[in-house]
Amino acid sequence: MSLLYQYGFDRYHAMSQGEAVDRGHTSLQALMLDVDYSVTDRLAVRIALPFIEGKYTGTSPHLLVRGQPGTVVAIDDGRYHSGLQDFRFDVRYNVSRRNLMVTPFFQAGIPSHDYPTLGHGAVGTDQREYRIGVNIGRQVGRWLPKAYVQGRYAFGMVQEVAHVAPKRSYAEFQFGYILNRHLSFQASTVWTHSHNGIDYINGVFPNDLTDEQYLNHDRISRLNLLDVGGSTTYAITRKTSLFAGWGRSIEGTNTHLRAIVLTVGVTKSFAARSHEEKASALPSAEPQKALVCTCAKSK
Repeated sequence: MSLLYQYGFDRYHAMSQGEAVDRGHTSLQALMLDVDYSVTDRLAVRIALPFIEGKYTGTSPHLLVRGQPGTVVAIDDGRYHSGLQDFRFDVRYNVSRRNLMVTPFFQAGIPSHDYPTLGHGAVGTDQREYRIGVNIGRQVGRWLPKAYVQGRYAFGMVQEVAHVAPKRSYAEFQFGYILNRHLSFQASTVWTHSHNGIDYINGVFPNDLTDEQYLNHDRISRLNLLDVGGSTTYAITRKTSLFAGWGRSIEGTNTHLRAIVLTVGVTKSFAARSHEEKASALPSAEPQKALVCTCAKSK
């Protein structure tokens, strides 16, 4: 079981050619409870539900009707607006435990309720999404016996809105080093690529969109984003760990660029040590989940 808090600050909008444009700033805070349960030694399930609050400050708030400044959406009024976001379900099955760990998975994101999606401060996109992918990982080898590398790829299919059903690829790579039985470090990079959607063309966006596209542009954008970050984990005991992470966006298109994402949290295990852990020379330190991506929507 993990409980984490995350703070993110978006400084720029990234347009269709990667141009960074200042159209105001968005602050996002998230609190998430994450429960992971091992059904067998190979099969595991996870469920999580984030609570998000977002705030926009700037001179370009979203409008209910374009061209009419008096119709600013309620959540772009310079104050925090909050709510539960989406249930997240994850099923994993390990198929290889030898030199290379291979674990296919299926994920589903289901909105917890209907919530506003137009506005910088919106807590999410209120869309169902299903992902299928695979995790792989291994220890580096005899030259760095306490280091490991792991990665994942997923293909996601998002609920259709405004005649667009976004399809996206998600990839992550992580390098970790276990310094001792208490302390470990991780470095991560996370890449999101949309295969379809609308573009934010600098100088004409959003006036080049239809009314339906404008009202849903955050939900159907052809977003691409590359984030990097690092984290550290301190194991108080074999069953309780504290973690902290930092991240930021390197580049992106049709989205917001994250100037900084900070994450802190605690993980508590209630299980006995496995046979693999008892036989291993390494401490029982589970590689951390990605800490560079905010729990809130990618816009």
